[in-house]
Amino acid sequence: MEIHLPDPGPVIHTIDPTFLSYTIDISYLLGGHWWGNEKKSCRSLGSKIVPPLDLSNPDLIRWASYLSPAILRIGGTEADRVYYKVKKKLPVPEKPRVDYKLVLKKKQWKRIISFAKKAGAQILFTLSCGWSDRTEEGDWDSANAQRLIAYTARKKLPVLGWELGNEVNGYPFIEGVRFRVTAKQYAKDFQKFSQLVRELHPEARAIGPASAFWPRIGEPHPIIPELLSSGVMGPKDVVSWHYYPFQSNRGVVSLRRVGLRKSLYPKVFAEAERYALKLKEKAGNREIWLTETGHALYGGEPGLSDTYVSTLWWVDLLGRMALAGVGTVFRQTLVGSDYGLLNPETLEPRPDYYASFLWKRLMGEGVCQLPPSPSKKLLWYCHTTRGKRKGGKRKDYAYLLINLERKPVSIVTTASIRQRYVLKAAGELTSHYLLLNDTLLESDLVTKFRKRKTKGKYRIKSEFMSSGVVGDEGQSMEKKRSTVILPPFSCAFLSVQF
Repeated sequence: MEIHLPDPGPVIHTIDPTFLSYTIDISYLLGGHWWGNEKKSCRSLGSKIVPPLDLSNPDLIRWASYLSPAILRIGGTEADRVYYKVKKKLPVPEKPRVDYKLVLKKKQWKRIISFAKKAGAQILFTLSCGWSDRTEEGDWDSANAQRLIAYTARKKLPVLGWELGNEVNGYPFIEGVRFRVTAKQYAKDFQKFSQLVRELHPEARAIGPASAFWPRIGEPHPIIPELLSSGVMGPKDVVSWHYYPFQSNRGVVSLRRVGLRKSLYPKVFAEAERYALKLKEKAGNREIWLTETGHALYGGEPGLSDTYVSTLWWVDLLGRMALAGVGTVFRQTLVGSDYGLLNPETLEPRPDYYASFLWKRLMGEGVCQLPPSPSKKLLWYCHTTRGKRKGGKRKDYAYLLINLERKPVSIVTTASIRQRYVLKAAGELTSHYLLLNDTLLESDLVTKFRKRKTKGKYRIKSEFMSSGVVGDEGQSMEKKRSTVILPPFSCAFLSVQF
């Protein structure tokens, strides 16, 4: 099959350099219930308690820094049952309805801040909004959050935003129906919360409700429509939501179990975009952030979420969210379980990490419109390139191409292809390893990727310049046909000059 690469259309959205960001669960940071090797879950949590993550590990800091600039979201299910002990003599209170499960101490908070600074990230912190911080009448008690916000603002720590609650619409699934927080109640709580942030930490943003969107049905126990129509959100406030296309086999509740074939369905790929566009329509000019997403809920699926098959879904999601006008996409998670970008045992990058790294380095801030693809299984996206090119009449663009066909696709253009990075599995689609331009991809991709100040372009050294990749000199092909071969189930990043 031969398809012509379309010319870029007008820029319809502009994304921030932190568009691709990541999370680390509070449970993993403080030593709570987290997903390990067990095959079952307990109330949407891992059944085992894990030791706290070592944030001083130089490899963890290094890999995180390569994804900067970014925002580190600290949230997760147990975020709604954390006590903030920023004063040493402050005892953890006993609650009449739901006890706190975790305690965040000042020393731990400083470690998190230190990690974020070294990694080149700001922080989005999810505050407890569950029944550990509610009155008998059901109203949100702000005292716990107030201590942490005030301390953070006073110390001028790099917290970009505060998020009120984690998947508030999912409380009935986790704690039981009697612990549901209604949409009207949450809107009332958010008004109080937004005012609190404006008073104590005016540089930060108020975000919520981190509402869970499920496959096929969208937002169960909807909260976002009421929140948006109530008028309680301030001018800087952000609407947040969560989405996973699949549920792993760890979870009891499932609407779409993960599977190899399902992971390649274009119809599944399009679902998140449909939800995002509906949210944007309701939100108007207000920002929408996808503050948690991954290949499969409940820690991911071993043998799928940690392999190349997840990469095709992941890069497509990034393209779709940018096109839909979503402000920031937070990948669950930087490290941990089967959907982490890094292997928790070795801290080695997984396929999705490398794809994320290429996206950060190549896909620029201007999101361009393209005509529909002639095939449902060929997906394409176009951005301006990262950095600014000075002088000259020609313009550079970055394309992301995804081939879900079982046969190769030839992409033909008369424009100048300056760089091309074709990714495919090193063997089976469930391989833990990638080929970049037919060369086995290891950590050298990151360590040998450098920025050339003269042209403001990111380049890979010559070791990876194979399979027809244009060299650093960027030879012109203006009057020649240039062809990029997309192997079956592959994706490619192209730097193209028109």
